Amino acid sequence: MSGFVTARLGSARGDWDIVARDAASGRNLATSQGFRANEVVQTWTRAGQRIDFVACRRSGSDRTARLRIAFVDVAPPAAGGLVSLVRVRGAEAKIQQLEEAGLDVTHERGQDFADVLVAGAAQRALLDKSGLDATTRVSDMTAYGRASDSADARAAAAPGRSALPSGRETYRTYEDIQTELKALVEKHPDTVRPVVIGKTFQGRDIQGVEIADNVNANDGRPVFFLMGLHHAREWPSEEAAMEYATMLANGDGGGRVAALRANERTVIVPVINVDGFVTTRQDSAVDPNDNNPAGQDPNVHLGEAVAPPGGILAYRRKNCDGEFPDPNVPCELQYGIDNNRNYGNLWGGPGSSQDPTSQSFHGPGPRSEPETQAVWNFVRSHQVTFLMTLHNVAALVLRPPGLHDGGKAPDETRMKEIGDAMGAATGYTSQYGFELYDTAGTTEDDSYAATGGYGYTIEIGPKDGMFHMPYQQGFIDQWEHGDAPAGAGGLREALLIAGEAAANPADHAVISGHAPAGATIRLAKSFDTQTSPYCDMGVDPVVTVTEVPEPLACPGGRKDPQTLHDSLDSTTIVPGSGAFTWHVNQSTRPFAGGGAVIEKLDDTPSREDTFTGGGPDPATNQPTSGSQDREFTITPEDQATAVKIDVSWDTPEDYDIEVFRKNADGSLTSVGTSGNNPGTPEQVILTGDKAAPGAYVLRVNNFAAVVGTWTAKIGRYRTTKTVTTGSPEPYTMTCEVGGQVVRSTQLFIARGQTVSIDPCSAKPKAKPKPKKKASCAAKAKRKHGKKARKRALKRCRAKARAKHKRTQG
Repeated sequence: MSGFVTARLGSARGDWDIVARDAASGRNLATSQGFRANEVVQTWTRAGQRIDFVACRRSGSDRTARLRIAFVDVAPPAAGGLVSLVRVRGAEAKIQQLEEAGLDVTHERGQDFADVLVAGAAQRALLDKSGLDATTRVSDMTAYGRASDSADARAAAAPGRSALPSGRETYRTYEDIQTELKALVEKHPDTVRPVVIGKTFQGRDIQGVEIADNVNANDGRPVFFLMGLHHAREWPSEEAAMEYATMLANGDGGGRVAALRANERTVIVPVINVDGFVTTRQDSAVDPNDNNPAGQDPNVHLGEAVAPPGGILAYRRKNCDGEFPDPNVPCELQYGIDNNRNYGNLWGGPGSSQDPTSQSFHGPGPRSEPETQAVWNFVRSHQVTFLMTLHNVAALVLRPPGLHDGGKAPDETRMKEIGDAMGAATGYTSQYGFELYDTAGTTEDDSYAATGGYGYTIEIGPKDGMFHMPYQQGFIDQWEHGDAPAGAGGLREALLIAGEAAANPADHAVISGHAPAGATIRLAKSFDTQTSPYCDMGVDPVVTVTEVPEPLACPGGRKDPQTLHDSLDSTTIVPGSGAFTWHVNQSTRPFAGGGAVIEKLDDTPSREDTFTGGGPDPATNQPTSGSQDREFTITPEDQATAVKIDVSWDTPEDYDIEVFRKNADGSLTSVGTSGNNPGTPEQVILTGDKAAPGAYVLRVNNFAAVVGTWTAKIGRYRTTKTVTTGSPEPYTMTCEVGGQVVRSTQLFIARGQTVSIDPCSAKPKAKPKPKKKASCAAKAKRKHGKKARKRALKRCRAKARAKHKRTQG
């Protein structure tokens, strides 16, 4: 039989590896070489093929290990047609409808455009039906990927090496990553140690390294958590993580790197979605159709295939969970869950999908996926003062919040400063997460809301780039300078900025004190995390670009938000000296406990324009097609911190709007769009730099209107910032000696604060007695002369009576 085979090695101590090898040719089909003895290899196999599984004991006392082999009788997915990269332009809501219709809308998107991977004639027909303007950027993505591979091979064959810390010139396979991680640990045992944070759906270890001077010591240094590749196709994200790990481990970078290794612990996990990444890296070397065995279609190739509803294989985004709960089922046949929509905070909200065929499917429940759980459990059990998750290919530096309507972060000023610095180093745009588009259930929003540790996403460029570009353009250039001029520092500089912020005591809190050597100091707290209202599974409200009634879109009905009972629990060990210093996050959580910054517009605008348009053309009595522009200005005299543009009409038709800033040369720069469903008014609110004085253009697009006349109101407003107040939250601090709790106290600590405490003392230190205040008579005696003393006595007693009266009141 032909099908899919999985081999799992385990039940042993030490470090074991495994390779699946074609017996006839000696060719390696798949390898696994993690830090432990938990190894998984998978490969397609054809009828009559012989596969040898070779296990290797690298270290450890166990001389035997258990090997389990599972075979699934399935065929590779059928070819789905030519895969193209298409740029569409139009209102955000219309672009979102493409994703809801099952197309792969990528992160390469802006105010009025997005790049879409389109597979086959059926998806192209959906795109044509949408009415969006579409331009093909790459007609054949498979051929483009092969051309990139060829360019990389030529670069690797040329004399010399790249300027990367590793000297690489090609994208890594997972075998490469595992080999290099092991080599870093073996080469630098005093500064690099292995880390395994959990397992994937298919059972692979999610592994990385921790890098610090004297890495095996117990201490309270802050933690910088850097991770790559939540989305399987985003190969440069793991490249950046691996190069940063190589740079830190080798000590490249002089004093800045030395300071980071001395002052913090850097935990780097290059690949979160290991199963999906392994799948995307399968190519012709493991294609069961290579030899064109009798009875099989020679045109079937995994790199070109589409496995509905899982997505385009080489460009797969999601993990390998899905309709079949068996991890031995090939990833190509699973619909997958988007790990970066599966986190707990606001799970199920805007920017995620209830539809398994969507690339943004949020999964059946919050933190349902083992990869998501692994990241969350690491964050909740360590004092991660800075979390960075790497993606591509939108050339952005994103900071919380991911949802526009949730209010700004209470740490917005400082978070913007750090984000802007990383943006300057890379040439990427620094902005809120929601400015790309609303997202819920994302990595950095979940960690920041729960711990207060800063969280960011870097979308690696270049701007207008694409997946699987040649390595020079897709990664080396980004590492060295990004979209910025040469010398700006690129990704390397941005990650150093992030690491330095993680180590900066002004950006977190510090606890110091004395306790018995070897005692465990624990900080813990319990709290509730709220999801969004949600539909656990259904179809998106728009299919084939037509509306689906809500009862059909969500058969089980939309549900009220879930309450997740969460906790944080981290520890440090008191060293032999008895003196400890522990860098921690603030005790009060942002948003829920620390409040959110809400910007409200004044009730009355300082100035307002009204425009009309649409309806039938008076000359022909036919519908006004295309678009109509209206110019307006924002002046310094408006004193506007926000501009609100509302467009409405009285008929159940459909207009969309775009707002542009008019440049000195007459060109237009998009600053906002709105494209709601038919009959729903459109609104854009410009704030900050987007509401700066200047000339602007409102463009009203006739998407599907016949007779409706539209009215636009453009108001200039002042905004008022308010902070939703929450109650300060404490940690519960315990001192544990010999496994027994000897003292438990409540600890309030703020960002930037340093607290000195004796956590294990049964008796709190006695407060010093306040100095006794001198009496009025004693004070009067200090004056010279009888009259002066008398006046002083009178004034003193009057003040005492007034103070007493106020106290009583």
